[in-house]
Parts: sequence; structure tokens; C-alpha cells
Amino acid sequence: MDTKLLRRLAWTGAAFTFLLIVLGGIVRITGSGLGCGEHWPNCNGRWFPPLDLPTLIEISHRWVAALVSITVTAVGIVAWLRHRNEPRLRNPATLAFVLLVVQVLLGAITVKLTLPPAVVVVHLANAMLVLAALLVTAMRASTTQEALPPADRHSGHRLALITAGLGFTVILFGALTANLHAGWYCSGFPLCDGKLFPPAAPLARIHWTHRLLAFTFIGFVLALAWAARGRRGAAGLRYQRMTVALLVVSLAQVAVAAAMVLHLLPPGLRALHLFTGTAVWAMLVVLIFFSRRTPAVEAAVAENAPRAVDGPPSVLRDLVTLTKPRIISLLLVTTIFPMFITGHGLPSVGLVVWVIIAGYLMAGGANAINMWFDRDIDDRMSRTKLRPVPSGRMPAWGALAFGMALGASSFALFWAYVNPLSAWLALAGLLFYVVVYTVWLKRWTPQNIVIGGAAGAFPPLVGWAAMAGRLDLTAIYLFAIIFYWTPPHFWALALIKQGEYAKAGIPMMPLVQGEHRTKLQMLGYTVMLLPLTLLPWLSGDLGLFYAITAVLLGARLLWYCIRLLRESTVTPTAWKMYKYSLLYLFLLFAAMGVDRAVPFGHANRAPEVLNLPAPPSVVGPAVPMEAPHGR
Repeated sequence: MDTKLLRRLAWTGAAFTFLLIVLGGIVRITGSGLGCGEHWPNCNGRWFPPLDLPTLIEISHRWVAALVSITVTAVGIVAWLRHRNEPRLRNPATLAFVLLVVQVLLGAITVKLTLPPAVVVVHLANAMLVLAALLVTAMRASTTQEALPPADRHSGHRLALITAGLGFTVILFGALTANLHAGWYCSGFPLCDGKLFPPAAPLARIHWTHRLLAFTFIGFVLALAWAARGRRGAAGLRYQRMTVALLVVSLAQVAVAAAMVLHLLPPGLRALHLFTGTAVWAMLVVLIFFSRRTPAVEAAVAENAPRAVDGPPSVLRDLVTLTKPRIISLLLVTTIFPMFITGHGLPSVGLVVWVIIAGYLMAGGANAINMWFDRDIDDRMSRTKLRPVPSGRMPAWGALAFGMALGASSFALFWAYVNPLSAWLALAGLLFYVVVYTVWLKRWTPQNIVIGGAAGAFPPLVGWAAMAGRLDLTAIYLFAIIFYWTPPHFWALALIKQGEYAKAGIPMMPLVQGEHRTKLQMLGYTVMLLPLTLLPWLSGDLGLFYAITAVLLGARLLWYCIRLLRESTVTPTAWKMYKYSLLYLFLLFAAMGVDRAVPFGHANRAPEVLNLPAPPSVVGPAVPMEAPHGR
């Protein structure tokens, strides 16, 4: 029987459960657990209470819990109605529902007993088990019954089970450490108060034990990756990549933990620590599923079916490919040069280096998540079907995990070595690109690149905030410049590749409104762009050198738009315009830096400050800088 419905419900439930776990951690970290008082399931005796911050956090957690309840219940119903005679599907789905009932009861008890640490830890542990049951249901629903020979219980499977058990124990000790506030009793990293052996204080010993178990877990993950080297064939190679991805995310988790301890447990890093820990647990569950399967079963997973690749496989090469390094180079240019024109002097070499590293990591993370979500349409386009995920060289979940790991590492670096405002702005760009553009706009409206272009406009804000610690009006000008530059830049490519976009089912402007209308809109956006590029000069923040450069560069871009509009064939001129638009943005932002180095013709007056304070440190993720002009 077709398992598509069960598979989709199970994956959706797993995603909601993952979000619920993270929100539960934010509730605890921000002390919002009693934001609704001791009332349950309503909030302060009302179903729609006034949303002050603690109440908003707690009620959001409960709303997501309701979504989880609905989805898991649907999983159980579908499993019993359509797959009653298939224990491999029915049993994990039933287990997920039973664990859900337990989870709801634990949630009520947690509120009624005013958050006792022991109950909170059990509440988290049960949520992790719900997530595991849903993942198993989803993965089993992704295979066919005929392709299920007996499980191969080899030594690699036993090692994976031990590693997963140890990882679960680490999570429990981490929850206990957090809920008993034992994090304050063990300073320094990697040693506890500079000592190798456990401290005398009981709470410090709990923290020390958590660290010891975490380091032991990393050792087991290393052993797991080493043991996977012995696997052969396409399925074996895929399993090797899974272990490498697990190792990367686990090391990122340790990095976040180190930053968290060294910076006295900021709430954002604590939330990020839980996020990466949950990702590690999900990856362990997936790894166990594949570790006990023969190659025939692994090949039966449709999304991960192996395909021929050109040249020898390379994990490192594929990981770099996921980040789209050529796109990131332009994004880093629009991040770094604004740091030189803030009016706060020249940035230090160290600050520039940290912004480059963190910016690349988060831009790469956003790109990897994009490749995970778009793997189905990438498979239909000739220029993208050889990417690591659609080609089968890397499992889809590996790209997602890698992207989240890069994001987590980037946020930790921005928070620790730059400032919180730049981290929050970068997070906004990441969420805008992934959620607004990739998930929402891209497949549903020809305005996808117009609105989605805002994602690529965040880098100047990040660079400006990294240097100035605030946003000025000139930073908003730079945001607007990239926002209006994106449509003519990307539609030039869309005119060339409209056949591939049609095959993939993406409603790009040339397909929906035709080539002529697209060219007119490209001209319109370019006409609006050119005056915007002069605003930094008119406001006195940049000088005559920049103004002349902006006019000359803009005139050439306008000439390409007019020429493209007058020609009936699009390919030659569209290619030239697309390539020039990349050079245009690079030279425009480079001119800003040069203008500061040769400061003639501008007033050097203090920038007008926008009253945009940094958000409260409630939760963290990280920096993106991916723009839609990467497709």
C-alpha cells in the first residue's frame, strides 16, 4: 500500500517535535515556564491572554505542542487505518502516539508542580523519544516492504547503538546541569576550574560528569566514523558520509558549549546548545536505522538512491559545494566594505577575519539548507542535478545537518567575537532566505526574487553592525541598493534558463508574464536603483570618487537593460548583463572603501543613527548571507 501520506505526516511531526524541543528549552532558559501561571491547558485562565514576552514564549510553546499532538495523532490513525497489517509501520507510529500521551501528562505535571528539575528532565527525555519514534516511522515509510531483508546486526550497528545511548545520556546530564543551574559551578574550558579531577561541590560534579560524558561521546563518534571506512559500495559510501556529518555537528556542539561557558552562559548560546544537541540526537536515530540495514535496504530509500557521479567521490569537496563558495564571495564583499565607511575608523584585522569566517559559515549554512529543501527541483535542472544531494552522493538529511551545524558555529563566533546585533541581523537574513524565499515565495509567485531579494541585502547591515554596534541611515541605503539590484540581476539569468525553470515548475517572471514584460521590469528596477546608489553621496557620507564611479557603473547597467529590451533574442545580451551585474555590485562596494581611503568631496559628518537597539538575548541562531541570485 502507498506510504506517501504516512511518510509526509511522520516527517512533519518530526519537524514540529524538533521545534517543540527547542522552544521548550527557550521557555526554561528565559524563565517563561510560569508565563501562564499554574493554569493548564489554558493560560492564566484564558485561551487568548495578553502577550507579554514570558507569556508569548510559553503560549508559543503550547501552540506548537498542539500542532505536534494533532500531527502525531494523525500518524497513529493513518498507521492503523491503512497499515494495520504492517508492524514495521504500525508499531513505531503507535509508540509515538503513546509517548505523546505521556508527554502531555508530563507537561501538565511540570506546570502544576511549578517546574521541578527532575520532571523537566524527564519531560525532555520523553520528547526526544517521541522525535525518535517519528523519525523511525518516516524512514520505514520511505522503504518498500519487498526491499526489507533481515537486518544485518554487524559490529557497526552495535557501535552505533552504544554511541546513541551515550548521546542520550549526555543530553539528560546536560538537562540536569541546566535545570540545577550547575553550569555556574564549573568555569573554564575544557577543564573544570582548571582541574582534571572532579570538584568537591556536588553541583560542580554534575557539570564535570556532563563534560566527561560529552568528550567520551566525541570519541565514540570518531570511532564510528573510522569503522565506517570499511563499508563498500554506494550504500557504504553514503553511510560514511552520515558518520562524517554526525562528527561535524558534534564538534560544532562542543564549540557552542565552549563559547557558552567562556562567556558566562548567555541565553542565546544556551538555546543554540540545545538546538545542536537535538540535531545530534536526530542524526543518531537516522544513523542507527541505516547502520543495521544491508545495502539493498539502503538503496530502497527513494530520496537517497545512488547515482553516477563524475570523478572520484570526495566528502570535503561535496561539503564545500553545499556552501556555494562562488556566491559567498560576492556576499562577503558587500559585508566587508561597509565596515570601512561607518565613520568609526578602520576595522581591526582581527574583526575583519572573524566577520569573514562567521559570514562564510552562515552563508554556507543557508545554502546547504536551501539545497536540502530544493533537492527535488534540483534533480530536474541540468545545472543543478549533479549537486551532492540530487546526485545521491550525500543524503538529504546530511545536507540539512551540515547547514544547521554551520549556522550554529557561525552564531557562536559572531556572538563571541563580534557583537550580538550583527548575530541577530545575520539570523534575520538566514530566516528570510530559508523560510520566506526558499520555502514560501520561490515556488508560488513570480515576485519570488523581488521580495526574496531582501535576504541578499542583509550583509551590509551585518558588516555595519559588526563595526558600529548599531544601524545608521547609510546602512539602510546599502540595503536598498542590493534590494533593487537583485531583480534585474537575477531576471537576466532567468531569461536564459527559463526552459529549466519551466521543467522544475518554478514560476519565474519570464514564464509567467513573458520576456517583454520581464525586460520592462528589469529596466524599471534599474532606473530606481541608480538614484539610490547616489544617496550615500548626497547625504555626505561618501565623496565625489564614489559618486562618479556609481554614475559610470550605473550607466553601463542601464545601457544593457535598454539593449536587452530592444533585441528579440535574449541569450547573448542577457548573459553579458548577468555577468556585468555581478561585476557592477563588486565595483560599487569597492568604490565605497576606496572613497574612504581617498576622502575628498564628502563632509565626513557623523552618521544619522537609527534607534534600533539589539534584540534581547533570548535565543540565538546565526548569520546567513545567502541571496536568491545563487540559483
